[in-house]
Amino acid sequence: MTYLENKGFTLVETLVAITILVIAIVGPLYAVHRAVTASYTARDTLTATALAQEGMEFVRNARDTNYLTGQNNWLHGLSTCMINGPSDHGCGPDMINGSLENCDESGCSPLRLDTSYRYRQGESGTPTRFTRRVTITTVPSSDIEVVEVVVQVSWTTLRIPYTFTVTEHLYNWQ
Repeated sequence: MTYLENKGFTLVETLVAITILVIAIVGPLYAVHRAVTASYTARDTLTATALAQEGMEFVRNARDTNYLTGQNNWLHGLSTCMINGPSDHGCGPDMINGSLENCDESGCSPLRLDTSYRYRQGESGTPTRFTRRVTITTVPSSDIEVVEVVVQVSWTTLRIPYTFTVTEHLYNWQ
């Protein structure tokens, strides 16, 4: 029996086979990981979009209610959100009870989910990863009163911080 008659894999052949097997397994696993990450990010971005739009609707509703009730100040009730100086940081509106929470230099408190799974500003409910801040600044205009409303929703998904911002100019059309 000679040395050449022994059949089997050499160490190099085994290492090549293991390398090919690892590449064949790691590629699809990485693709699945990226797909899951993308779905989490898309879910949270969709939620943030709705929260930002909801904040903008809160301001529009306040303006329209002031008009319909005959209020002289078209921005009545929104003074907490007004940015007039460096000590102003905006507000966090609670859509359910119509209240406004002052934000500080570090931002607004996190939104919370109540027992009906509604996002709320305040102390009750389960904390979420989302924060919402509404700021209103006066835009200089010669013809009509104009304010710029900025709603900013921030959150963290998989340790990556994100921010979604909606900006709109509102006019005193009274």
